[in-house]
Amino acid sequence: MPLFTYRAKNLKGEELTGEYETTTLGSLEHMLKERGYFLVDAKHKGHVFSFSGLFARIKVKDLSVFCRQFSVIVVSGIAIVEAVAILRDQTENKKFKDILTEIHEEIQKGKLLSEAMSIYPEVFPEFLSSMIKIGEASGTLDTVMSRMADYYENDNRIRMKVKTAMTYPTIIAVLTVCVVILLMTVVLPMFAGVLGSMGGQMPLLTLVLMAVSDFIVENFLALLLLVVFLIAAISYYLKSESGRRWFDRLKLKVPFVKKTVVKVITSRFARSMGILLKSGIPIITAMEIMGTLIGNKAVEERFERSREAVKEGRGIAGPMKELGVFPPLLIHMISVGESTGELDEMLTRTAGFFDEEVEESITKLTSMVEPVMIIVLAAIVGTILLSVMLPMISIMSTVN
Repeated sequence: MPLFTYRAKNLKGEELTGEYETTTLGSLEHMLKERGYFLVDAKHKGHVFSFSGLFARIKVKDLSVFCRQFSVIVVSGIAIVEAVAILRDQTENKKFKDILTEIHEEIQKGKLLSEAMSIYPEVFPEFLSSMIKIGEASGTLDTVMSRMADYYENDNRIRMKVKTAMTYPTIIAVLTVCVVILLMTVVLPMFAGVLGSMGGQMPLLTLVLMAVSDFIVENFLALLLLVVFLIAAISYYLKSESGRRWFDRLKLKVPFVKKTVVKVITSRFARSMGILLKSGIPIITAMEIMGTLIGNKAVEERFERSREAVKEGRGIAGPMKELGVFPPLLIHMISVGESTGELDEMLTRTAGFFDEEVEESITKLTSMVEPVMIIVLAAIVGTILLSVMLPMISIMSTVN
């Protein structure tokens, strides 16, 4: 039976964590509800280790393809259990194939698709499982899966845009590090020997860089291990709850990055909320689900206050404005949607607008980062070369 690690809270804000063995996420939620708690986060434990799945990850693209193909198959009149088998057989992701195999077995035992998927919250987000549950209850599973395919395709497009935009700066950064290491460990020590044999007084810049070069050469392995340790430690910290919260707060403070991050959050909120409301989910329930979809821990903390305000009957526009995160256009569109009764449609339109804004913002950010990286590379290499050229010029002047 699957084992879940969970984090829950009660109405007083007290937190409860632990492990619970159950077949579905729904039974875990039921257990917590009886104790006066509501589920905040849950992860499936107990997967068997295998080298084949060590580096396999289930990406957003895998989810978007799964939703799109599932929608097409269900529209064709094929049964859900057979649809899962078809998708299992054709997926190339080993880990995803294994999970779909287990889901197929659970459906054959009589479970609903949403119940089987809820066993793997680390693979299938709560948003997707909730939407599938709505589709099953209303008989519109094909429509729901089509909407979810649109959602994940859009999310994947933004992720790929960011990844593509950061490729060139990353290459420049790696190149900078490699060039500096080469110059400091090979080129500079070689010239240091030549310059030392020629005599003459060395400039301060040359003496400093030579000292740094000697230190790097003598302690290269220790420094390499230190760098690897620091990278691993930082990576581990950023994956933790507190680390992610700190990093998300930082992204909202850096001037040039903040604008892009806010637009991404706004686009994600508008699209997700629009899908939830179009599917007939009440506003209060939709706001509760939205708390896990924003993608920024710092904003999610503030978002809890907005949910409480909505529960008190204040509407959405006012509480969202009080967050101080979302742009005025979104607040205005929400206000118009509330007054006209077309909030879902207004949010969907706004999401389309901010999708374009996100792509434009990422392009601008990249165009600013690239020249800065090149200037930094030129400055570092130029400084090292200058430290070599200055004593040579000095020695040549003395000889003349």
